[in-house]
Amino acid sequence: MKLSKLINGLKFNGTPGDCEIKSIIHDSRKVREGSLFIAIKGFETDGHDYILDAIKNGASAIVSNGRSIDNLPIPVVKVNNPRESMSQISANFYEHPSRDLNIIGVTGTNGKTSITQLIFEIFNKSGLTTGSLGTLGFATPSGMSTTGFTTPESVEVQHLLKMMKCGGVENAVMEISSHALEMNRVDDVNVNIAVFSNLSQDHLDFHGDMENYYLAKLKLFKRLPKSSTAIINIDNNYGRLICNAIDCKVITYGVHPNADLCAVDYELTLESTAINLKWNGQSFEVNSNLIGHYNLENILAVIATSLVSGISIAQIKTTINSQINIPGRMEKYESLGKGLVIVDYAHTPDAYSQIFKTIKNLSSKNSKIITVFGCGGNRDKEKRPLMGEIAGEYSNKVFITSDNPRNEKVEDICDQISTGFIEENFEIELNRENAIITAINLMDANSILLVLGKGRDDYEEIGNEKLPHSDIGIIKSHFG
Repeated sequence: MKLSKLINGLKFNGTPGDCEIKSIIHDSRKVREGSLFIAIKGFETDGHDYILDAIKNGASAIVSNGRSIDNLPIPVVKVNNPRESMSQISANFYEHPSRDLNIIGVTGTNGKTSITQLIFEIFNKSGLTTGSLGTLGFATPSGMSTTGFTTPESVEVQHLLKMMKCGGVENAVMEISSHALEMNRVDDVNVNIAVFSNLSQDHLDFHGDMENYYLAKLKLFKRLPKSSTAIINIDNNYGRLICNAIDCKVITYGVHPNADLCAVDYELTLESTAINLKWNGQSFEVNSNLIGHYNLENILAVIATSLVSGISIAQIKTTINSQINIPGRMEKYESLGKGLVIVDYAHTPDAYSQIFKTIKNLSSKNSKIITVFGCGGNRDKEKRPLMGEIAGEYSNKVFITSDNPRNEKVEDICDQISTGFIEENFEIELNRENAIITAINLMDANSILLVLGKGRDDYEEIGNEKLPHSDIGIIKSHFG
């Protein structure tokens, strides 16, 4: 595609020459002959420092914010915001695939992955060919591959949507993170249905405070045209704020009696969640193997999305009532005489509060709760003692350990977590594998072991490396 066509509609300075572009790249190491290199600023590096490398590797043109060196031998497109421009250029390059797909965007602090995967399941089982994009990877009805991001950069997003379109997929459900919204990754994705799950403390290292975090989420809904639909959890305060701030059609869900899809009554156990629902004057029931009040909310979000998409109540019930397994989300492992192990990706104070309250309220009085968890390095430090306080309150024993320390010292992270404990019911074990094995060895028939934070991840980020690690692999080797 010609550069002139790629930058059509883009605001830029100067009169760059024209050339043929074969690919769009934002990592100079991946540039090849015919690439358009877009110099974007990352968390640790700035692409403008690698423009000469990109040219050496074969770039045919550059998009920059003006920091580029003068008199370069190839065309340079100078823009105010390369990230924002990259979204528009990528959409042009891949011919705006979202215009031909029914896009469902899911956002919120917790629940994005569960909601996305359940919508993917219900839609495909209802004969609606659907792909998904999120924390677990990129999926179509034929399989899944990992991406490494909740929401990839705009180039990858547009490429994956184009692949879905070319593969005959008609619907795409995708997790949309607050980072993605702030970093222009989905600016040029036409969203037909936007789902809001909840908002609680997380990512304050990036957003600064809850107001900015909320405003980042709000961007998704403010962009919706009147023809689109917002599906909002009104049991959450921020959900009610969103309802009052947008102009498109709004469908609400929750236990709140004014919700369009209302959970009139429900019963929660450690085995299942039974819900009595009311929708447009109709009443129906579902019974899911997913447990906890937060999964009740996730299920409501999925049912509301399905109903507005024309899926029958009968088909919704068939899927929700079937055995559902969402990788890394409340995955259970049982062993006679050794109790129950639950693995979950939870990594925020609100998610911890939800999980621990669920386990405490639904387990027997004799149950002994053991917990293994840590907090990620180079991320929101304020939540560490809060998570320690919650784990300490509900657990008989806690092992504080490593969880993607990245470029921070594991010792420092664990010490910060420990300041939240009111009682001395914790140990610090810096090696995550050893922490899990030690916890398993403490178990008996009344034990419930929670291993939190990493879910189905098969690596741990230590320094600048991703080293092999699997919580589930360790559990399967030593439990039972």
